[in-house]
Amino acid sequence: MIPVKGYCTFHPLKTSLVGDVFPVEKFKHLKDDRILSPLARVIDETREDLENLSSTLKGFGVEVLRPNMAETPVDLSTYARKPPQQTRDDMVVLGENCYVANNLPEYQHIFDQIDSDKLFFPKQYMDYTDSSYTYDMQINGPQAPDQQRLLSTSFIHLLGKDLFWGTNQPGWKDSPLIRYHKEKWESEGFRVHIQAQEEMGGHGDATWCILKPGVIVTLMDIQNYKDKFPGWDILYLEDKYWDQLSAFRKMKNKVGGKWWIQGEEHNDQLIGYVESWLGDWVGYCEETVFEVNMLSVNEECVIVNNYNKQVFDFLKKHKIEPIICEQRHRWFWDGGVHCLTQDLYREGTQEDYFA
Repeated sequence: MIPVKGYCTFHPLKTSLVGDVFPVEKFKHLKDDRILSPLARVIDETREDLENLSSTLKGFGVEVLRPNMAETPVDLSTYARKPPQQTRDDMVVLGENCYVANNLPEYQHIFDQIDSDKLFFPKQYMDYTDSSYTYDMQINGPQAPDQQRLLSTSFIHLLGKDLFWGTNQPGWKDSPLIRYHKEKWESEGFRVHIQAQEEMGGHGDATWCILKPGVIVTLMDIQNYKDKFPGWDILYLEDKYWDQLSAFRKMKNKVGGKWWIQGEEHNDQLIGYVESWLGDWVGYCEETVFEVNMLSVNEECVIVNNYNKQVFDFLKKHKIEPIICEQRHRWFWDGGVHCLTQDLYREGTQEDYFA
């Protein structure tokens, strides 16, 4: 059996899920090499980087689980659903329960080994009396009319007894689904802080990161952080990265700032294919600052996507060692090392860091 537990983002990590992407063979229907060749490069290098991330975690004694891609029942010539790469979007461990937002077949072998009493699927905790939501088994997950997830698992930050939950769901204050989760988690001892995503500066783990007690890295100097974390040392990163990339600016207008493959800025065949067929694969990388998207192994060590002097100086100040695991195509997938992993078991208890 696979035990699940998680009360804090920086408690010692013992078991982690690392995502994966569909193999190149799934694109054998493509005949235009101007499309297939760059996609094959992205896929092969992404799988190499994910394997490197897995090896790095294993080096710290973390048990690493991976999606089962061998039996992937997907035909990319008819429907290009998103691969199980950004596992942070698909599930979350809160306390001693695992909540599944996207029930993908590549995770079945993992779910089979988790105590069923600790595993919650959409059909079990969705409120079907709310007519605005449906469950479509064809796409393996909950769907809202605006195509946003009902449980945005990557918007959740755990800090012992305090659970910070950002949501991009319209009308969230009156949502029976959110009310259900809030009441359930409060009954398990959490203090649940719910806010619209703009109140915390944007999209969850692409916006802020709790590294250890008293230490946060975030994008925006907004009052909300000062109010909720009085006296904490907070590094506010300036988003100047994209301004330095002239190659991205060449592609930006063609794709609306959503994605970028280096060297393919003028490949209109590829751009057309991705825009028309792989829309579920890409995000909106222009709004992402990957330096915030970090994965804590423990309070003394954090895995990062790339070097940033401002971040590294801040980490050194707080005696945190950064380990670089570059994801070469993070601009295509719009996902960093935190997005690509899911904590299944961290040591520690439901401590009160504001006592």
